[in-house]
Amino acid sequence: MQRPLSPYGGPSHPPQATGPLQAPPPPSERSAALLEPARSDHRATGALVLGVLSMTCLGFLAGIPAIVLGAMSRKEIDRSQGALSGRGIAAGGIVTGLFGTGISLIVLVTLLSGVIESVNPPEPRTASPLRVPVAAGTRSYGSLDVVDLDTKTPLKGQITEIVRVAASKSRTVMLQTYVRSSKECAEVAAALPDTRMQKALTNVTLVRVDVDAFEDELKDMRIETESAPWFYKLDANAHATDAISADEWDANIPENMAPVLQDFAKGALGSRRTPSPVGTAL
Repeated sequence: MQRPLSPYGGPSHPPQATGPLQAPPPPSERSAALLEPARSDHRATGALVLGVLSMTCLGFLAGIPAIVLGAMSRKEIDRSQGALSGRGIAAGGIVTGLFGTGISLIVLVTLLSGVIESVNPPEPRTASPLRVPVAAGTRSYGSLDVVDLDTKTPLKGQITEIVRVAASKSRTVMLQTYVRSSKECAEVAAALPDTRMQKALTNVTLVRVDVDAFEDELKDMRIETESAPWFYKLDANAHATDAISADEWDANIPENMAPVLQDFAKGALGSRRTPSPVGTAL
């Protein structure tokens, strides 16, 4: 009996098993890891918790760690190639940390400013720091007469009469402008009773003129009204012959003002910080 031939010309043989069937190889550890769900990074959660605390009670004490921890978490999540999650939580920790830190720093600066201000309170400012003149009249400090004008009476008539009386007594007439809201004017007024000022202004009649009350008339006399105090020497016709401002000395204290005003009253003030605005007799 002949064996059947194979289609290729040889004897046909049934396939024979060479061994037991083998299962396909298990997936690699890397593939298995990719199949597992990403776990949340605990640093991201910690950053968010600290960020929330920074906005409630701990301020920058929790805010700065929240920012640092959130940044570290985001960096580690990016490096894990999907093994770690929580990037959004870490970003929330950074944002809340920044917000809480900013709020706490603003509050801290405000509190420190309050403490510094309470230790070194600012100089008092009032709508009218100049306590005198408060009423028309003449006040005498030694041989220094200080005349405060009546604001309801024209300036020219009052000045003319004061100059006439002073000339009959051989007194020097000096006009001083003042503004009630000026701290410098208040300091000059407070220094007048000092003996050094009285000596410097011996035999002087100082006429104090309120700029706000007599501004138009002062401008007609070509008296400076944009700043105060200014000091003008008046002649027998009530014309200004010379002028200086408080810029001629430093702080408005008697030891600074007295020597300058004494030379000015006597016509002996030479070099000046600011040239006199009075060029010719008015």
